[in-house]
Amino acid sequence: MEGKTIDLKRDAYSKLIDWKNMHNKKVLLVEGARQVGKTYLVKKFAIENYNYVIYINLLEESGEDLLTIYDEIKEERLSGKLDREHTNSLKEMFKRFSKDFKDDSKCIIIIDEIQESYKIYNMIRQFAREFNTHFIMTGSYLGRVVMQKEFWSPMGDVDFLEIKPLSFTEFINALNMTELYESLDLYGKSNKEDYEFIYNKYKDYCVVGGYPEIVCQYLKTGIKDLNNIFEKLQRVFCEESSRYFDGDILTARMFEDCINAIMQVLTSNKKGFKESSYTEELQKIITKQYSSNITKENCNRALQWFYTSKFVKDCDKLIDFDFTNIKKRQRYFLSDIGMSNYVMNKANILMSESNGVLNETFVYHCLVDKIPTVPMFAIYGDGELDFVYRNRQNGNIYGVKVKAGKNSGKTITKSLTNGKINFAIYLKGLTEGGIANRTYTIPIFLFPRFNFEEILLPQ
Repeated sequence: MEGKTIDLKRDAYSKLIDWKNMHNKKVLLVEGARQVGKTYLVKKFAIENYNYVIYINLLEESGEDLLTIYDEIKEERLSGKLDREHTNSLKEMFKRFSKDFKDDSKCIIIIDEIQESYKIYNMIRQFAREFNTHFIMTGSYLGRVVMQKEFWSPMGDVDFLEIKPLSFTEFINALNMTELYESLDLYGKSNKEDYEFIYNKYKDYCVVGGYPEIVCQYLKTGIKDLNNIFEKLQRVFCEESSRYFDGDILTARMFEDCINAIMQVLTSNKKGFKESSYTEELQKIITKQYSSNITKENCNRALQWFYTSKFVKDCDKLIDFDFTNIKKRQRYFLSDIGMSNYVMNKANILMSESNGVLNETFVYHCLVDKIPTVPMFAIYGDGELDFVYRNRQNGNIYGVKVKAGKNSGKTITKSLTNGKINFAIYLKGLTEGGIANRTYTIPIFLFPRFNFEEILLPQ
């Protein structure tokens, strides 16, 4: 875990503070892909903000101990040994588990890998309603919860927080370059050398990504020798995923093949899918290159698993700017840009293609953080627009073009000319930028600072 040597500052920490300060008697369910730093961050927050901290991991001895105590109390309750009328059995369970348990707001209980026990998961409602103690549950594979009927939904008693890989602004902060980054003018009025300096860090970020372990290694040794860590992370994810499909065709190798195929779909198909589905396209690649006996059903199950385990994120498709004609989940992006780069290198995808995918992946994740809806790309006539965003409040429509390689930008120009979009946003690697005729051009690495709502039509 990254905290042993380097303490990375995460934006989600302030959200944890907000949850504590505005506590509303709900359990906090912390989600996120494997190895994004959930456990470390939650523990750090607990230690720094509570007097009593109880940590339980349902995959370790502490989890076994809690379940054993639960079974003992259940027997005592049924036999009459435990006074059911005057004793809260769940509070008794934690009292026996730890001398640090106090049923007040100065105490917090963290239950890690919550997906491993439906018994504990199904207690969430009681934790929220019967305790003054604060509770946080974490899990990397909450898709398992979705898939099993034994798990009950506690929706009204839960707040959610997703921990993601480090964003580019968090990456810049880890490099102690936030002041320089924030000082850069979006439209080219700062020093050229400063733009080039941050652009080089952006190119590093496209390789390093946001897994805390890899970021820490980069801070120690630079850009080289990161592939072994990526390989380990991918292997762990695939092996752990296959464990939830025990005895099934969805083996660790099958999951790895699906990841490779997802990246190949991104680089080979630029218009989404008309007749066939994303799953059929994925199945076609896997059948041709990896395994001839994979079915559409198993591809669907693998995709659903990737999605619920936060390993991938989805993107919708808008047809001819008809906002009643949006096709769901027509493209998938890996949740970490560094992992995307690793997979494409391993699959020997051409640099000219992979650079474009990485830039689009970066912009996609910026949009996820900026807008309240699922990001979408658009098909207009015989062309494609990388991304489109419509502000529901003022109705403004923004087209986003990620410039890389031979992209011409004809579709976004046509969209603006024909009144399909109100503003065109061009994102480039190194650019002097500028504003002209409702067209905004900025360096791609400054897009995290860009605010759609600051651009308004003239009155």
